[in-house]
Amino acid sequence: MADTPVTPTPDADPVDEPLSPQRVLGARLLGIAALAIAAVIVVLCLTRWNAWLGAARHQRTDDAYLEADLTPIGARVAGYVRAVPTQDFERVRAGQLIAQIDDDDYQAAVDQARAAVDVARTAIGNIDAQTLLQQANVTAARAGIAQAQAVAQRAGRTARRSATLEAGGAGTRDAVEAGEAGALVAQADLQKATALHAAALRQLGVLASQRRQAEAQLRAAQAAASLALINLGRTRILAPQDGVLGQRQVRPGQYLAVGGQVTTLTPLPHTWVIANYKETQLTRMRVGQPVAITVDAYSGVVMRGHVAAFAPASGAKFSLLPPDNATGNFTKIVQRVAVKIAIDDAGGLADRLRPGLSVVTDVDTGAR
Repeated sequence: MADTPVTPTPDADPVDEPLSPQRVLGARLLGIAALAIAAVIVVLCLTRWNAWLGAARHQRTDDAYLEADLTPIGARVAGYVRAVPTQDFERVRAGQLIAQIDDDDYQAAVDQARAAVDVARTAIGNIDAQTLLQQANVTAARAGIAQAQAVAQRAGRTARRSATLEAGGAGTRDAVEAGEAGALVAQADLQKATALHAAALRQLGVLASQRRQAEAQLRAAQAAASLALINLGRTRILAPQDGVLGQRQVRPGQYLAVGGQVTTLTPLPHTWVIANYKETQLTRMRVGQPVAITVDAYSGVVMRGHVAAFAPASGAKFSLLPPDNATGNFTKIVQRVAVKIAIDDAGGLADRLRPGLSVVTDVDTGAR
């Protein structure tokens, strides 16, 4: 029986044909080209990424927050709190009473200091009266000198006449001795009057020194009175400026020491933005450039502002332990620099902005 030829069915697997050398070479060249392009892209990204980032016109960051001046308000004198007429988160005006410390002791100190001032003024008045009296004593002493001089001159002439008469035989020795004694007594009286005059003048100097001392005591008493009055005024803790209070830290009847915090005051609506930009984003950033600001809490509202200032150093330099890369291994980390942004147009949100809210800032570095 003759063999029947077998016909291959369509479902049979075709035999793989070997690739031609040209196709293998083309595939290899294509792979090498792809690797080369990828390497070029990686090198460009590693070497030019910072330049591309810094050259961008719009520099954006979400590492930004609203800031404001938070003023702690504390006591400058100690005492028990008499009243706290304000409430938590209340808006106050400059000079408004926030807390009142019991002022009875301080009022008594003021009265005592004022009495000391009156005593010092009275002492000056007494010295002035003594000075007037002493000036009269000086005048009297000066008149005594004139009187003693006149007596001394007359006694001297009498002694000389007695001596002349004795020499001519018309006088006695007793008369001569009496004249000489009278002259000596007159000279002694003159010296006494001169000494009394000098003492009276020195007493005027003593009184002048006492007056200067009394004036110094008066100034000290006045300073003490002023200090007592200042401390009395400090028992009224007032708002230093307009703003919104934080939570109260004291209540009536509580003892408050010097420096004890009463509350905090935030001068709203005066706020600004602190945006921490990467150092590579500061290439074209300048003071005065416009900024678009969006607040996370109020999406859809765009506020307008401008770059106001740059921090004098990166944030790492202000940390508790600044990094020191001079020793050991080194890993380069992109630093951030704080940029202060002033808000020019709050878009109707001025009264709703609060320090600490997160914002997103977009600086237009191409605007002039």
